[in-house]
Amino acid sequence: MKDSLLLRIALITSIIGLGALALILSTTGLQEIDISEAKELEEDTTIKITGTIERVTNKEDFAIINIRKEEEITVIIFDNVDISKGQRVEITGKTQEYKGEKEIIADKIIIK
Repeated sequence: MKDSLLLRIALITSIIGLGALALILSTTGLQEIDISEAKELEEDTTIKITGTIERVTNKEDFAIINIRKEEEITVIIFDNVDISKGQRVEITGKTQEYKGEKEIIADKIIIK
């Protein structure tokens, strides 16, 4: 009898815990923002944006990507990438200012 009660308590606690974790994950994930909003944020703010690639320039140790979604912003990734103009991408990274212009230092690029 006691084992049955303990099993029920453990099962209910586990279900409540999993529900709480799901709720926390859904509220703490990065929300996608517009490029215009990204340009107004402080430096080192982590953001997620989507857009269409306008231009890709691969250098030795990094790539420069210009993406557009109503506005255009430059994205820097410290890796060579195999993407091309016209592809739709989702970029997660941090905002940075370079020569008076806002850029994104990409941590992750996902082709959509």
